Amino acid sequence: MILSGYQIGEQIYAGTRTLVYRGVRQQDQKPVVIKLLRRDYPSVSELVQFRNQYTITKNLDNEGIVRTYSLENYQNSYALVMEDFGGISLKEYTSATPINLADFFPIALQIVTILNNLYHYKIIHKDIKPANILINPATKQVKLIDFSIASLLSRETQTPSCPNVLEGTLAYISPEQTGRMNRLVDWRSDFYSLGASFYELLTGQLPFTTNDLMELVYCHLAKQPPQATTINTEIPIVISNIVAKLMAKNAEDRYQSALGLKHDLEQAYSIYKETGEFKNFDPNFYTNFELGKRDIPDRFTIPEKLYGRESEIKTLLTAFDRIAKPFTEVNRSEMILVAGYSGVGKTAIINEIHRPIVQKKGYFIKGKYDQFQRNIPLSGFVQAFRDLMQQILSEKDAQLHSWKNKILAELGEQSQVIIEVIPELEEIVGKQPPVTELFGSAAANRFNLLFQKFLQVFTSKEHPLVIFIDDLQWADSASLKLIELVMQSNTQHLLLIGAYRDNEVAPAHPLMLTLDKIQKDKGVINTIELKPLSLTDLNCLIADALNCSSDAAISLTELIHQKTKGNPFFSNQLLKSLYEDGLIYFNHEKLYWECRLSQIKQLVLNDDVVDFMVLQLQKLPLTTQEILKSAACIGNQFDLKTLAIINDKSPGEIGAELWKALQEGFVIPTNEVYKFYQNDVNDIHDNTLGALNGHYKFLHDRVQQAAYLLIPEEQKKSTHLNIGQLLLNNTPREKHEERIFDIVNQLNYGVDLIKSQEQLNQLAHLNLIAGRKAKISTAYNAASQYLNSALEIISTDSWQSQYNLTLALYENACDAAYLCGDYEKMEQLAQKVIDNGASLLDKIGTYEIQIQGNIVQNKLTNALTIAIDILKLIGIKFPDTPSQLDIQQAFQRTAEKLADKEIPDLIYLPEMTDPNILAAMRILLSMFPAAYVGCPEFVPLVSLKMVDLSMQYGNTGISAFGYCTYGFLLCGVIGDIEAGYEFGQLCLNVLSKTDTTSLQAKILLPYNSFIGHWKNHAQQYLIPLQEVYKIGIENGDLEFACYGLQNYSFSSYLTGQELTNIEQEMALYCKTIQKLQQTSSLYSTQIWRQTVLNLMGRSEDRCCLVGEAYNENTMLPIHYEMNYLMAIEIVYFNKLVLNYLFNNLKLALLHSAEAEKFLPSVTSSIIVPIFYFYDSLVRLAAYKEVAPLEKNQFLEKVDSNQNKMKHWANYAPMNFLHKYYLVEAERYRVLNDKITAMEYYDKAISLAKENNYIQEEALANELAAKFYLDWDKQTIAQAYIVNSYYCYARWGALAKVSDLEARYPELLVSTRQQEIININFNPTETISVNSSDRTVTGSTKILGALDLSSFVKASQAISSEIELDKLLVKLMQILLENAGATKAVLILSKSGKLVIEATSVSTSTTTVLQSIPLDESQEIPISLINYVSRTRKSLILNDAVTEMGSFKYDLKQIDPYIFESKPKSLLCNPILNQGKLIGILYLENNLNIGTFTKDRLDSISLLCSQAAISLENASLYQQSQDYAQQLKQSFDSLKQAQLQLIQSEKMSALGNLVSGIGHEINNPVGFLAGNIQPTHEYVQDLLALIDLYQEHYPNPVAKIAKEIKTRDIEFIKQDLPKVISSMGQAVDRIYDISISLRTFSRADTDKKILFNIHEGIDSTLMILKHRLKASNTRPEIAVVTSYDDLPQIKCFPGQLNQVFMNLLANAIDALDESNVGRSYNEIILNPNLIKITTKLSDTKEDVIISIQDNGLGMAPEVKAQIFDHLFTTKPVGQGTGLGLAIAYQIIVEKHCGKIEVTSAPGQGACFQIMIPV
Repeated sequence: MILSGYQIGEQIYAGTRTLVYRGVRQQDQKPVVIKLLRRDYPSVSELVQFRNQYTITKNLDNEGIVRTYSLENYQNSYALVMEDFGGISLKEYTSATPINLADFFPIALQIVTILNNLYHYKIIHKDIKPANILINPATKQVKLIDFSIASLLSRETQTPSCPNVLEGTLAYISPEQTGRMNRLVDWRSDFYSLGASFYELLTGQLPFTTNDLMELVYCHLAKQPPQATTINTEIPIVISNIVAKLMAKNAEDRYQSALGLKHDLEQAYSIYKETGEFKNFDPNFYTNFELGKRDIPDRFTIPEKLYGRESEIKTLLTAFDRIAKPFTEVNRSEMILVAGYSGVGKTAIINEIHRPIVQKKGYFIKGKYDQFQRNIPLSGFVQAFRDLMQQILSEKDAQLHSWKNKILAELGEQSQVIIEVIPELEEIVGKQPPVTELFGSAAANRFNLLFQKFLQVFTSKEHPLVIFIDDLQWADSASLKLIELVMQSNTQHLLLIGAYRDNEVAPAHPLMLTLDKIQKDKGVINTIELKPLSLTDLNCLIADALNCSSDAAISLTELIHQKTKGNPFFSNQLLKSLYEDGLIYFNHEKLYWECRLSQIKQLVLNDDVVDFMVLQLQKLPLTTQEILKSAACIGNQFDLKTLAIINDKSPGEIGAELWKALQEGFVIPTNEVYKFYQNDVNDIHDNTLGALNGHYKFLHDRVQQAAYLLIPEEQKKSTHLNIGQLLLNNTPREKHEERIFDIVNQLNYGVDLIKSQEQLNQLAHLNLIAGRKAKISTAYNAASQYLNSALEIISTDSWQSQYNLTLALYENACDAAYLCGDYEKMEQLAQKVIDNGASLLDKIGTYEIQIQGNIVQNKLTNALTIAIDILKLIGIKFPDTPSQLDIQQAFQRTAEKLADKEIPDLIYLPEMTDPNILAAMRILLSMFPAAYVGCPEFVPLVSLKMVDLSMQYGNTGISAFGYCTYGFLLCGVIGDIEAGYEFGQLCLNVLSKTDTTSLQAKILLPYNSFIGHWKNHAQQYLIPLQEVYKIGIENGDLEFACYGLQNYSFSSYLTGQELTNIEQEMALYCKTIQKLQQTSSLYSTQIWRQTVLNLMGRSEDRCCLVGEAYNENTMLPIHYEMNYLMAIEIVYFNKLVLNYLFNNLKLALLHSAEAEKFLPSVTSSIIVPIFYFYDSLVRLAAYKEVAPLEKNQFLEKVDSNQNKMKHWANYAPMNFLHKYYLVEAERYRVLNDKITAMEYYDKAISLAKENNYIQEEALANELAAKFYLDWDKQTIAQAYIVNSYYCYARWGALAKVSDLEARYPELLVSTRQQEIININFNPTETISVNSSDRTVTGSTKILGALDLSSFVKASQAISSEIELDKLLVKLMQILLENAGATKAVLILSKSGKLVIEATSVSTSTTTVLQSIPLDESQEIPISLINYVSRTRKSLILNDAVTEMGSFKYDLKQIDPYIFESKPKSLLCNPILNQGKLIGILYLENNLNIGTFTKDRLDSISLLCSQAAISLENASLYQQSQDYAQQLKQSFDSLKQAQLQLIQSEKMSALGNLVSGIGHEINNPVGFLAGNIQPTHEYVQDLLALIDLYQEHYPNPVAKIAKEIKTRDIEFIKQDLPKVISSMGQAVDRIYDISISLRTFSRADTDKKILFNIHEGIDSTLMILKHRLKASNTRPEIAVVTSYDDLPQIKCFPGQLNQVFMNLLANAIDALDESNVGRSYNEIILNPNLIKITTKLSDTKEDVIISIQDNGLGMAPEVKAQIFDHLFTTKPVGQGTGLGLAIAYQIIVEKHCGKIEVTSAPGQGACFQIMIPV
C-alpha cells in the first residue's frame, strides 16, 4: 500500500470490508492509524459511511474519541487518517485478560462519559460494541472509534430491512434500530448497545446466542436475556440490574441520560471501593439503592409509545395471528382498514405489527398514495413491491436464487408483464423475453392473473406477508380493482392493511364502493376507527414528556387539547413548537421541566393543523423553504437529483439546503446518502457524487400540504409547468417512458400556460405514452384521463396536421373507454376514427373494439352488423339473413377448393401477408362468438370464409381457428367425421407452428368441445377443457376461459360423472365466472347446475328449472330478449330429459320440439346426439298413446334419428353405440319383437357399463324392467329395476331414486328393508338415507347444545384418525374449538396409572404423547382429577376459586394449582368405554365464569364417547403396529438366517462336491503318476533298439523303408519323449488341483485349527485360474502375490477360503466391468491386476491380508453399503448380495477380526482383512 505523505507500517486489522495499518505522517513524524476500504471498487454505501466518520469526528474535541486528522483520496475511495494512542479493542483486551469488577468500573465510567459528550453534541453512534471501544493496555485510557453509521440528527427513522444488511452490529443492536419497533432511533439506542456490551464484558457471552439472524432480531424485540448475575455469580445484582435497565426493550424504560447512568455506576463503584464487595444478602442495601434516581433528561422528547390504543393494537395483532397461523387450509386473505382523520395515528398503529412479523419470519411492505399524484397507476402497490424486491435483493445468494426459481416457476415466460410495472423484479429474475402484446380486456385479465400468482409466491405459512397501503382515499381505480382482486383470491397468509381518512370519503367514493363490493363477495374486512386522543390519554403523553405527574401536566394538557382536539400529530407538533419557542424549558437548577402557562394562553394559534405547519415551515431559511415547495410538487417522496434538476442546482447544494428541514424533523431521509451533505457543500468531493442520489419523504401529508401552500396560488400552475419542462429537458429520451408519469402530471397541471401548439402536440404525445403505459398496468381510468387530456389540447386540424398522433390517441382512448365500461364514450370516439381514418386498415383496430364492446353488452346483432359492414368494405359479403341454400352453396364452394388437396398438406401453405385479408381475418374472428351465441346461421359462413381466405392467401394464426370451426361443422353438420377430425388435427398443427399464444383458448375450446368426441371417448376431453380455462386465464382471454368451464360442466354431466361432485364444481365455476363478469357462460352453467340439482332432489319441481341456481320463469324471457339462443336450447333440452325421466311424456314431447328449433346453436357438441337419443326415446315411450297416423310419423322420426346415431356410432362406438342399441330395444318393444328387444336391452346395458355411462346404464336397466313388467316377467324385471336403482344412486340422482321407489315399491322392497336395518343400527343417531329425502331421526336431545355440523365434523375427524399422536392432536383441537376452553388436558390410563398424554392451550400448539405421571404435574388440579377418577362422574366448577374456597380447609392445601393459577371455569369429564375408564378430560377457561354449562357438558360427553372408541382403536392399532414391527424384525432375522443357511449349505455342498471330485481324481491321477516313469523308460528302450536296428540294417526292405518314410520315424523319435514329459507335467498339474480342491473344501470343525493362510489363498487362485486366463476380449489378469513369513493361525479354514473366494471373484468381476468399452490394446497398455499381500501387524498380534484390484472402484454410497445384507451392484441373476455380508460375518463375528474396504471411483478397491494370530 502506498499513500502519499505517509510511511506505512504494519497491518493491524483485516476485516471483510476494511483494512487498518499503522503508519507515520511524514511531515511531522506523528504516529497514525490509517483505515482503508478493502475493495478496489467500493459501493456507494461504503463511501457514504467512510466519509461520515470523517464528517462527524473531525470537529469533535474530546479525549474519549479517537481524533481524525484527515480524509485522503485513495484510488477509487478514501483513506481515513486517525491518531494512534496505542490502543487495542476492548474485545481483544478482554479475550486475553478476563475482566473483573475492579477493571470494569473505570472502563464503564469512561465509556459513559464519552456517551454523555456525544449526547451534548447530538450524535447517535449506532454501533457501540467492544470492538469499537479501544483501550490502552498500559494507561487504561478508553476511546471510541468507528462513526461510520453515526447520525447528527437527534432522531432517525430506521426502515425494516433484511437482517444481514441492517445498520449496526446485530448482536448489540437496539430494538428500534432493527426498523421493526415502530420507534425512532435516538441517543437511547446507544444505551441499549452499551448494555449488551457490558453484558458481554461481565459474563463472557452475548445476551442472545443464535445463528439465525431473524431470530436474533426477534430476541432483541421481544425476549429478555438471562440476568447477568445468573451467568456469572460474581456479578452483583445491582450491576446486573443496571445492565438490564440499559437493555430495556422500550427506550422510555432505559436510562434517559448518561449522567443518570453515571451516577448509579459511581455510587456502586464507591461502595465496592470501600468494602471490596457487595452486600448481596442485605435487603436494605437494595431497597436504598434506587436505580435512575438522578436520571432526569434535559432534552425535550415526546414519547413514541401509543396512548389509548390498546384495543386497536390487539385487533390488529389478532388479525395477523389469524393469517400467520390459519386454523384451516381454506382461509382467505384478510383486510384490516384503519380509518381516521389525518394525523390521528393510523400509520403508528399499523407499524405495531412489525414485532410479530419478525417472530413469524414474515415480510412487511408498504406503499402510499399521494394527494398530488393520483393519476399514477398502482403507485401504492408499486412502492410496496419495490420495497419487497429490495428486501429480497439484500438476502443471501442461496435465498435469492430460491426466490428467483419460485417467481419464474409461477410467472414462466410471462414475467415481463410484471417487470413492466415493477422494474426491480428484473434484478432478481434477470432479463426476460418479451411477451405477446394483448389488447383490451385480454391484457387486463392476463395482468390480474399474473399478479395474483406473483403475490402468492411471497405468501406462505413460513413467510406470511403483510401489505400496508396508506392513504387509500387517493388510490386510483386500478389499485382499487387490484385490492378487490386480491381479496377475491384464495391467497392464504396474506394480511392487507389499508389506511384512509374517513372524513374525506363519502359513501359513493370509489374506495367505499370497492369495499362494499368486497364485503358482498364474502371478503373478510375488519375496520379500526381511530378517534382523537382523550384528555386523559393526552395528559399521560404530556406528563411523560415532561417527566412529571399527571396532575402537574393537566393545565397544559387542557390548553393543548383545546387547540388540537386531541389529534396526536397536531399535539406533538404544537408541543415541539412550544419547546422551540422557549415556552417549555428545563430548569437545570431544580432539575425538572417547566412551562410558561400564562404566555401559552396568550398565544393566538390556528386550529387548522396545515396552517399551523405553514407557520412552522416559515421559520426555516428561505432557501430551505424553496426546496420544500419543489418537493411538495413532486410528491410525498422525492429525491435529490430531481430536486437538483428543477431548482437548477447541484445535488450537493440541494442536500445542504435540506439539512435544516431534516434537523427539524419535517423531512425524513429514507437512505443514508443524506450523510454526505451534513456539512458545508464546498467540502464535498464532486467526483464521488455521480452515483449518489438521496431519497427523502415528508414527515406527514400535512407537512407536504403546508409546503405546497407556501406556493402562492397564482404561481402553482407555472411552478408545475416549470418542473415538468425541467424534468423533460433533463431526462434522456430513452428514459422518458420510465419517468413519464412524473413528467406528464407536472405538465398537465400547467397546460393552460402553454401557448405553443408544437409544445401542446409534444405534451399530447407524452400523454399518449402515459396512457398506453397506464393501460399496460390495467389502470384504465388513468389511461382514459391521460388520453382525453391529449385530445383536448391537439389542434382542430390535427387529423390533417398530426394524423398518426391523432389516430393513435383516438384509437387508444376508444379502447380505454371500452375497458372502463364507458360504452357511450367508446362509440363517440370510434365514430371519430371511422369518420376521419384515412384507410380501412387504420380503422380496423377501432372496429374490433366496437365489436367486442357490443358483445360484452350482449348486443350480438349489433356486433354482427358492424362486422358484416366492415367486411363489405374489404370485398367480403354475407347475406343479411342466410338461408339453408346459402350455407349449402358455401360448403360446396369450399369443398371444390379442397377437392385436389390433402388436408394435412394445408400446413405447408405460405404465410398470409396481405394486410386487407389479415384485417378481414381479425374481423371474422371477432364476430364468431356473437354468431355462435346469437345467430348460429352465420357460423358456417364465417368459418368457411376463414378457410377459403387461408387457402387463397396463406396461413396465419387465425387460420387455425378457421380450420377448427370448419372441422366441427364437417363433423356436426355435414357428417364427414373423418375429414372433420383431420381438420381438427390440422388446426392443432397450425397453432403450434404459428405460436399464436393469444388464440390458444379460442382454438382448443372448439377442438375439445366439438371435434374430439366424434372419434374418442367424450370423457377424454374433460381435463383438456379445464386446461382451456387455465390457458384462457393466462392469456387474458376470459371469454373463452369461461366457455371452457361451461363446456366442462355440461360434458361432465352428460358423460355420467358423479352428480354431487359435479354440482360442487359447477357451484365453484359459477362463482368464478360471475367474478369474471362473463354473463353468457354464467347463464349456461347455471342452467346445467340447476338440472343437476333437480336430479339430486334439491328442487321443489323436479321437471322445472327453478331453484337455487336458476329460475327459468324469470330468465327464459331475458334469453329471448338477448337472442341468447344457446341458453334457450339448453333450457328446453334439459326440460326434455327431466320430463322424460320422470314420465311426463306430453311435456317432454313439447320441449323436444322446442329444443330442436334451437339445436343449431349447439352444433357439433355432444348435446346434439344426446338430444336425438332422448327425442327417439320419448317418441317410443309415447307411442301407444298417440293416433295411428302419428305412430307412423314417430317411427319415421325415430328411424331418421337412428340413422344419424348409427353413423356416429361407426366412428365413436364408446359414446354412441349403447344409445343406438337402447333406442333399438325400445323400437322393437313397440313393434312387439320381444326376443330382439331383449337382446338390444342387454347390449345397451353392457356397453353403457363398459364405457362408464352410468346414467344411461341406469336408464337402460329401468327401460328393460318396464319391458319385462309389461310382459309380466316380474322376477326378471326386479333384477333390472334393482340394478337401475343402484346405478341412479351411484350417479347421485336421488330424485330419480325416489321416483323408482314410488313407482316400483314392490320390486324394491329388499333395498328398503336394508335401509331400515341401517337406520335402526344406532338408535341414538340422526341418519339421512339416500332415498326420497327421508330423514330418520332417533334421539337428538344431546345435539341440541352442539351444532350439528360441528358435531359431524368433530365426530368424523375423531373417528377417521387411527394413529394415536395424530388422533390426540385432532381431539384436543376439536375440544378447544367446541368447548370454549382456553386450556385442555387429556389424562389417559396407562398400565393402571393416570398419565398426561396431551396438553393444548389456545395460544400455543398441542403437545402429545408426554406420558407425564399425574402426581408429577403442576399444570392441573390433581385433587379434582382424582375425584373424577374415583367417582367416574363429571365435575363442573363455574367459579373455581370461590367454590373451592368455600371449603373450611385452606385452598392452598386442598389444591395448590387452583390457589396459584386461579382459573375461572373448570370441567372434568371421565372418558368411558363399556364401563372402563379410558381417561379423563380436563378443560378450563381462565377468562370467564360459568363457561361450561350442562348443555355443553352433554356435548362434550358425546364427543368423549366417540373419543373413547377412537382412543381404544388407536391403542389397538398402536399395539398392532408394535406387533407388526416385532414380527417384521423377527421375519427379517429369520430371512437373514435362512439366507445364510442357504449360503452355508451351498458352500457345504460345494465343498462336498469339490472334495468328492478331488478324491475321484486322485485314483486315476495316482495310476497315471505311477506309470509315467516306467512308460518313459520303456520308450527309451524301444528307441535304443530302433537305433541299434538301423545301425546294423541300414538298408531295410522296400516295404519297411516305405513305412519308415510314411510314419516319419525321425520326428516320432524326437517328439515322443516330449509328449511323455508333458503328460507328466499334466499329471502334476492335476495333482496340484486336487490338493487345492481338498485344501479349499476342507470341512471346518467346531474349533479353530492351525492353518497356513497362503495355502488357502493359493488354492482359491488355483480354482479361479480359468477366470484369470486370457480371452478373446482381454489379456490374462495378472496376479501378484507378496507373502510375508507368517505363522500358522488358528481359524476356520473353510470359512476363510470362502472369504478369499468371494473377494477374488468380486475383484475379477470388477476388472471385467472396467474393461467394457476398452479395446484389447488399451487393456494391454493398462493391464488388469490383482495384488495380494500378507503381513504381520506392527504388534505381531494380527495377520493382515490385502486383496487389491485396479478396476473402476466404488462410489461413496456403494462403499457405505458394501457389507450390507442383500446389497449388490450386479444385475439381477448375477449376484445375491450375500457374499460380502457373509464374508463380513465370518471375519468379524467368527474370527473377531476386521474387514475394511478402501476405494474411490476410478481408483480400484482394496479389501483388507485383519485376523488375530
